[in-house]
Amino acid sequence: MGNSLAVSIGRAGEFFVGYKLQLRGLETAHVNTSCDLHVTLPSRRLLRLEVKTAQATTKHGRYKFYKGGSNSDYYAMVALPEELMRIFHVSELKTKNMTTLRPESFTQQAEDDDIARLMSLE
Repeated sequence: MGNSLAVSIGRAGEFFVGYKLQLRGLETAHVNTSCDLHVTLPSRRLLRLEVKTAQATTKHGRYKFYKGGSNSDYYAMVALPEELMRIFHVSELKTKNMTTLRPESFTQQAEDDDIARLMSLE
């Protein structure tokens, strides 16, 4: 993220994900020098969650997320207009540098299921 608006949007997404996970009882720590949150699971396992944020859809009606070269365990994709997120294990993402998601994939049920899956990890 090069400009200050993009940085602000990204940080908003990071704090949004932290807020959502904290509400569900997961401990999170924001890492100020990256796009990461450190999440402590109920099993006390620590994982890295890279947060990517979109504030609008493309002209093709999808949210676009650039992943970069992270070595995080999971990605949280935040669609700010939907006020929802999705969480994916890195192995679930088919492309290396970019992922696109349709707005319909951001539902409260999908978000709840993603968080429940995180909480069940050993």
